[in-house]
Amino acid sequence: MEDFTKELIGIFSSKTRCEILEMLWEGYDHPDDLAEELGITRQAVDKHLVELHDWGIVERNAVFPHEGRPRIVYDMTRSGKRLMNSLDDLAEKYRENMIERAENQIEQLDMKLAVGELSEKIYRKKVEEIKDRWNYSELKVEDE
Repeated sequence: MEDFTKELIGIFSSKTRCEILEMLWEGYDHPDDLAEELGITRQAVDKHLVELHDWGIVERNAVFPHEGRPRIVYDMTRSGKRLMNSLDDLAEKYRENMIERAENQIEQLDMKLAVGELSEKIYRKKVEEIKDRWNYSELKVEDE
């Protein structure tokens, strides 16, 4: 695996950074709003935003109201949005592959049951083991 890939995976290994990205995607833009919604400090949000900014995933802009001080707001960059869309597509393909693999294993058990190589009790047990191993019910919920 390339070093750049490992570093990029590290960016998305933080649940908080992922939540911040999701919120930016939904239209949140001010660090105070992000902090309040996430229940963390503004400083923690700023730290994550700086890292995302350094990677070119988010950009910051100043908004100048008619009165008062300028506000710094954040938004996803074009390349950040493309990256997120690519990751969504990749994750969806991987999820579909996992479903297919689980279903293939269940199909093999179906054939063994049909020809009498397995008792129904063992068949049911093995199907449940496969579904648990692949987290099948959660994978299928997203499929619907």
